[in-house]
Amino acid sequence: MQCPKAFARAALAAALGIAVAAPASAAVFSGNLYYTLFSGGPNVWRVGYSYNDATQSFALGSPANVASTFGADGIIFAPNGNLLIGGQNSGNVYEVNPVSGALVHVQHTSTDSYHLALDPNGGAVYTSTFMGPLQTLSMPIGSGVATTAISGDDGGITQVAFGTGAAVFYVNGNPNGGGNLGTIDLSSGVTTRIHSGVAPAHGLIYDPYTQLMTMFGAGQTGTMSAADGSGLLTSGAIFGVNDFDQGAVDGLGHALVAGAGAITFIDYHLSHDVTNPDYTVSIGGFDAIDDVAPLAGPGSNPNPTPEPGMLTLLGLGLGGVAMLRRRSR
Repeated sequence: MQCPKAFARAALAAALGIAVAAPASAAVFSGNLYYTLFSGGPNVWRVGYSYNDATQSFALGSPANVASTFGADGIIFAPNGNLLIGGQNSGNVYEVNPVSGALVHVQHTSTDSYHLALDPNGGAVYTSTFMGPLQTLSMPIGSGVATTAISGDDGGITQVAFGTGAAVFYVNGNPNGGGNLGTIDLSSGVTTRIHSGVAPAHGLIYDPYTQLMTMFGAGQTGTMSAADGSGLLTSGAIFGVNDFDQGAVDGLGHALVAGAGAITFIDYHLSHDVTNPDYTVSIGGFDAIDDVAPLAGPGSNPNPTPEPGMLTLLGLGLGGVAMLRRRSR
């Protein structure tokens, strides 16, 4: 027979699982997706999303403008909760307040800035132009930038992404996909190529759900080991649209991907394989959409707003645990 304390711990874990909408406990997932447009004018936006994995129903709310910057591409959250925006042809990285839209800081770089990656320690942001040198921005934004020339198997990079342990990966390629993948020494800029000409290699991110590096490009998805890049697997199929840029994973078996004027939702919480998903759908009406901000891990929102339904479930779950504890006494 399970002891009262063990039972209470199990109930607490179950309650918290419901609160974060774990697949085995609850069917509805919702939140806000922040994204950029590569066109001028209002180009930093957010949109609410909701997915019911029991009915496989995905919906988007009405987009809301967050800010306007002189050029926009990559988008991540800084540790302080502000948004960081790669300024494309402006040669700048912008820090903006996600609530007021006010410009907080600007860091000029020596090259154009596209995808952004936050160091897991939160002390630096990495960016590059397409197949260019590595730009390392000190935090807070505006306190300096260092340029590192790229050498080794590839002479330039498009993006870096952090794996497990000390592994840091790079993508070398043009927009949409077909890039090279490998590891990079951030201090020296020396690259070691692992894979060449991979169709979905454009956006790259670590997925805590599968514990794999996950990539998006050319309307396809792919994965490889987060430790050494081995075990490359690609979908070989186009999911709804023929152009993927960057994708965001929520750590619960779902991805939202920007590209081709649409947001594509991918559910793989049962298959545990983003290249062989359970369900996909693409929703258009997002002309000039470029990148999306991470939903989990470094660069994701450090201060997410819980959904009202999730707060209710959390309250009920914790209330149940308190009752169990009183009974055990």
